[in-house]
Amino acid sequence: MDFPENFIKKGKFKLHSGLETNTFYDVNSLLTDSEQLSKIISFIPKDNVTYVGIATAGAIIASHFKPFAMIKDHELKGKIEGDYFLIDDVCTTEGSLKEAISIIGKEPKDIFVVLDRRKVENLKLKALYSI
Repeated sequence: MDFPENFIKKGKFKLHSGLETNTFYDVNSLLTDSEQLSKIISFIPKDNVTYVGIATAGAIIASHFKPFAMIKDHELKGKIEGDYFLIDDVCTTEGSLKEAISIIGKEPKDIFVVLDRRKVENLKLKALYSI
């Protein structure tokens, strides 16, 4: 599935990972579109787990499920009982995901991202969009 063109920006951008790119996939803006948000929410299965989102966009997505918690400011906000799904907006280097797993102290049942733009894949994850 192709990332929606109207949420792609061209120019010079510095990513959260520190890498630079000429193409920016604006997942935060994508989340403000009700049709796109519904597509993202329906992509993540309903299960008997805690939904943990990485701030900010991952936490916005996770907040549509119960129970949910978030990773913000390098700490877990809320609590996890049993298994959890880890949710983030974009995965480029896996850094945020690995940090979140380290903070939580156990592996997630599954990892979901809106956009997978990795060049090196170490973690197993599911993405709505891949480039």
